[in-house]
Amino acid sequence: MICPLCDSKRSVIVRRTSLLELKNDWISFFGFDPFPSDLIVKEFDKKRCVSCHLEFFDPPLYGDAAFYAKISKHFWYYEQNKWEFDVAAEVVSKLMPKNLLEIGCGEGCFLEKILPLGLDAEGVDINKDAIETCKDKGLNVDTKNVFNITKTYDMVVLFEVLEHMENAKELISFVTSKLISSGGHLVISVPNPEGYFKELGTVLLDMPPHHNSSWSLRTFEHLSVQFGMQLIDYKKEPLRYVHYVGLLKGVVKDNFTSSSISLKQRVSRRLRSLVINLFSPLTYLSDREKVDGQTHMVIFKKTN
Repeated sequence: MICPLCDSKRSVIVRRTSLLELKNDWISFFGFDPFPSDLIVKEFDKKRCVSCHLEFFDPPLYGDAAFYAKISKHFWYYEQNKWEFDVAAEVVSKLMPKNLLEIGCGEGCFLEKILPLGLDAEGVDINKDAIETCKDKGLNVDTKNVFNITKTYDMVVLFEVLEHMENAKELISFVTSKLISSGGHLVISVPNPEGYFKELGTVLLDMPPHHNSSWSLRTFEHLSVQFGMQLIDYKKEPLRYVHYVGLLKGVVKDNFTSSSISLKQRVSRRLRSLVINLFSPLTYLSDREKVDGQTHMVIFKKTN
């Protein structure tokens, strides 16, 4: 499989996961099997492109609108107050674009945040239920295909979108050449492959059919050259306290994964969890600088 961003044929396998394992984990954690019944592959390989350093899954498997409608029913799926929303809102308030488009607007949490600025702000998303929620809030949103948009914008933002996309290269090309006006800006946030996720091992939501690619800073530096955009800023989310506690508890769980562990081991696990709950507020202050948070953000400027 060639790289879906730069078309290079050179890549290395960084991880291999069995389909059966993924199916069982999805059923266990989310209550449904997201994989097609006629899927014949037995394994997914995560590969890293030698040229642009994009990490991608082979074979790819992309969730459709029905998949996102189902998974978005979980209350935590559309966070109201994401780090990237606050950071991007500051960027918007400084640059004050005449108009703005959010691709993958979800339930409109970011568009709501910038409402007081009085911008001409629009959003698009494939999730019809999320769009209805946006419209109930009075936001200017639609389910229309991005590639059918004919107007231009001073700013386009994409929060946690590229890693889901089947046609990320085509989307970036269209956004940079057609949607963004000269001198305009592109704001992108994605999960940081060198951050919190890296410490967790298997993260279902960071694998097919939810995520199909991982975008590092080196990949974005390559992207700036490939699409002729100037990379003007880079930001990393600090490690959240809730994620820090999850990391610590994950270590305890990994040490006691067998269903046949002894009573002594069960008591030990409970005691370790208790210690984590008691002392994690103190250790977090010193440890949070050692691991980056879940998300990072890049800001590009169109100079031509």
